[in-house]
Amino acid sequence: MDENKLYENIKSFAVAIVLALIIRTFIVQSFHIPSGSMEPTLQIGDFILVDKVTYHFRKPQRGDVVVFHFPLNEDVYYIKRIMAVPGDRIQVINGRVYINGKPLKYSPAGTYSYEENGIKYTGELFHEEVPVKEGVFKDHFILKTGTAGDNTPVFTVPPGEYFMMGDNRNNSYDSRFWGFVKKDKIVGIARIIFFSWDSTHFRPRLFRIGKLIL
Repeated sequence: MDENKLYENIKSFAVAIVLALIIRTFIVQSFHIPSGSMEPTLQIGDFILVDKVTYHFRKPQRGDVVVFHFPLNEDVYYIKRIMAVPGDRIQVINGRVYINGKPLKYSPAGTYSYEENGIKYTGELFHEEVPVKEGVFKDHFILKTGTAGDNTPVFTVPPGEYFMMGDNRNNSYDSRFWGFVKKDKIVGIARIIFFSWDSTHFRPRLFRIGKLIL
């Protein structure tokens, strides 16, 4: 290989590295789901892409699934759903979420099972409708496997902060236990599953590839 060819290859590689760093820093970043706190929306072993651009143009909304720096250890990333925005009052009573004094709408959606750390969990699925804004609702699944976190005091969300909850309501360490997340600690909004690995059966979940995160 002559020197010109070697130089061109090194230059192309350097440009590719710089572009990859720019994309990761400013546009999109990949994350791996290590726990079941967002079951059934996100399964253990999912690999997701997080959009880091959207929140430069609009504020985070109720119902968004977001990655953020965990307030008690900012070196750790968490992923949860935004359930309350600045100024909201939120409370959980007997497993039902109330936002600004109004209960969310729920409807049964069958049963669901998953395995984590060798333990099998089975619970009831529900559709939950979160008010995104006046007259607009976002429907997603939640999972109920017990009663942990089913009753809380009223939380009033401070300016510039957000209240997060996992979709796996009784197996999620979230704002019910440690408080709010500042906007500047939100990395971005989760958009799509680009790969998924089932470690229990040692195989990819091909049916989940390309699935949008709603």
